[in-house]
Amino acid sequence: MPEKDKVVKELIIKQKAQFNMLEFYKFLSSWFEVNRYIFYETNYDDTRTDDKKSLKIKWNGSKDVDDYYRFSIKVTIELKNYEMIETEKEKLVDGELKVELESTLILDYEEKWQNNPTMKFLRSTADKFFFSSKHEKYIKELRNDTYDVFDKIKSFLNLQKFR
Repeated sequence: MPEKDKVVKELIIKQKAQFNMLEFYKFLSSWFEVNRYIFYETNYDDTRTDDKKSLKIKWNGSKDVDDYYRFSIKVTIELKNYEMIETEKEKLVDGELKVELESTLILDYEEKWQNNPTMKFLRSTADKFFFSSKHEKYIKELRNDTYDVFDKIKSFLNLQKFR
């Protein structure tokens, strides 16, 4: 099993919001694409109670930095008690939004060094003595990516307030 280092444990944005969900979805997927992450939806759960709806979407974005390191950013979008509002120009959702981000640096994601105890020992030695500066560089890069998408989401939602 590959070793995983949590880089950012929990970044949360909570807000009662009125915004265009389709634009938000496109905006977020384009961020992953522009930053060369391969992302996929791991969960999509849409529930209804009376006239209110709830939605939970989970995404996982990953980027292979080299043949040993992989970046992973998980995004959870929860929209509670929302309803659709139609304006002259667009359809908006009005509800309680929660976006949660978490990032992980995955080492030896292809599990090439896990086959036997000798290889595992060599890997841990190499990680500790030879690749520590590279490891720190990648942690910093992944942290920057995570905070970048976090800041961009906040900016997007703030712009939606002034529509």
